[in-house]
Amino acid sequence: MKLYPLNIKGTKFDVAIADTPETQAKGLSDLPRLGKRKGMLFIFDAPIRVHMVMRSMNFDLDFIFLDENWRVLQLGSLSKEDKAGITSFYPSAMILEVPKGTIAELGILKNDTLAPDQQLDTQSKGVQQFKEGGTFEKVGEKIYKIKIDDIVPEKGKLQILNDKGEVVANVEPGATIFSQEHTKEIIGKFKKGDTNGLVESILAILDKHENQKPDYVKKP
Repeated sequence: MKLYPLNIKGTKFDVAIADTPETQAKGLSDLPRLGKRKGMLFIFDAPIRVHMVMRSMNFDLDFIFLDENWRVLQLGSLSKEDKAGITSFYPSAMILEVPKGTIAELGILKNDTLAPDQQLDTQSKGVQQFKEGGTFEKVGEKIYKIKIDDIVPEKGKLQILNDKGEVVANVEPGATIFSQEHTKEIIGKFKKGDTNGLVESILAILDKHENQKPDYVKKP
């Protein structure tokens, strides 16, 4: 499960995301333990009042209810044996679960603002914009949803895999592949209407590719 950096009162946490009905229903249930600086962020497609329960939990939790701008709306704690749960007083865009004692240790207060890294903030805004979970990317000021189709490996071609081992593209041997960084650069200049800069970037990237030493992968 991918983890995203989140700064809470000057302390860095790594948090997983729950942004689909399936991941939100599962939450942290049955997890043996939760690291001191770890957590799970529930992201909803619109602010709602939520009732959180301790289903099959092996550790106690603090709950931080947030609006869409990462401002703290409400704080709470539950023990692993709790049966009643906790309900948000206000419609919340996100809820962060962290080890119990975190709120007291860091002195987190209502109206404090958490500081996500850019990728985590993009994920939260993407869920709210597209009204569903997924993987999102920000180019300029616009957020795009990255869709991965069911792609069948083609014989004689190279396959690009995601972190789950799924094929996301078939590539002809010797084909030129633009990196994510270069793709962002090109799209950014195109959207700004910087024609000269766009041409210069493409030529510079192609020139780099032409002069790059091939890197071959040997069969095991």
